Amino acid sequence: PRAQVKIYGSFATNLCLPSSDLDFVICLPAVHKNTPADAPGDLEGRNAINESNQKLLARKLKSESWIEPRSIKIIERTAVPVISVATKDVKSQSIKLDISFDSPEHHGMTAIKLVTDVMDHYPLVRPLVLVLKQFLLDKGLLTAYTGGLSSYCVFLMATRYLQENPLGWADKGCLLMGFLDFYGNHFDPKSTGISVERHEYFPRPHYAQQGTNPDIMLNRRHSFNDDNHFDSLSQHQYYKQRSSSSRQKSFNPNTFDPIFIEDPTSTDNNVGRNSFRINQVQRAFSDAHRALVASLEWDMNSSADLHDCGSYPLLKS
Repeated sequence: PRAQVKIYGSFATNLCLPSSDLDFVICLPAVHKNTPADAPGDLEGRNAINESNQKLLARKLKSESWIEPRSIKIIERTAVPVISVATKDVKSQSIKLDISFDSPEHHGMTAIKLVTDVMDHYPLVRPLVLVLKQFLLDKGLLTAYTGGLSSYCVFLMATRYLQENPLGWADKGCLLMGFLDFYGNHFDPKSTGISVERHEYFPRPHYAQQGTNPDIMLNRRHSFNDDNHFDSLSQHQYYKQRSSSSRQKSFNPNTFDPIFIEDPTSTDNNVGRNSFRINQVQRAFSDAHRALVASLEWDMNSSADLHDCGSYPLLKS
């Protein structure tokens, strides 16, 4: 009865899509936070019910008239187990809910302040993230527990990309093209990690120990080289300035995760550890970038008014 239900995630940070789930965390009083025993005690007998909080809540929700019983799923193979449910309504109006319980591994409430602070500093991160989320949703790649990227992963990747671009550069199309090009065609998740907290891309240990030099693939961040806008500090130079200190840090036990995206609220947490379809994500980014470039080139060639590319920085090569 003393439990508190709080909302977090994309709805709380104004980064939600019309079809986004609502994320809730249940904060229990201390007396209810103890982990249930693995086996019943001697006096409880073999048939004693041993349920986790997630299973207990899921069983209770089945009897609620506003919940669609067939929609209830418990996703346990994640750092924070989640109960996924949907309200009982027509499909177009049904609301999906993701319910979790507060724990030391749960950083949802802490992330709200981080996200809002970043959006205050980088206003362009919101439109960039919303476009990328809708794109990945259409491709079926916006769900972490099925191997795609979580919304939080997309936000951190976009933030890290924006950290490398001048704040005064306000061309949203250029930023989108650059993001798709960099993460789709040049970023190697096996050898390079992402840290928003330290403003750097860092070498992942098992590759760094083998002498891999990720500087080579980090020297291009955008689709169209324009010295007037991007040469204040190249990615290649930036990485060299920061990489020496990075190599002294240890990022185990996430060494062999498909992609390493450091959680700024808990630097030992890799929010991309479940993204085993990262290669499909990168291929989707690459295909989208190629399609956009082809479209821009077609527009240039088909319009007689675009002979001068001076006012179209995206079209410069």
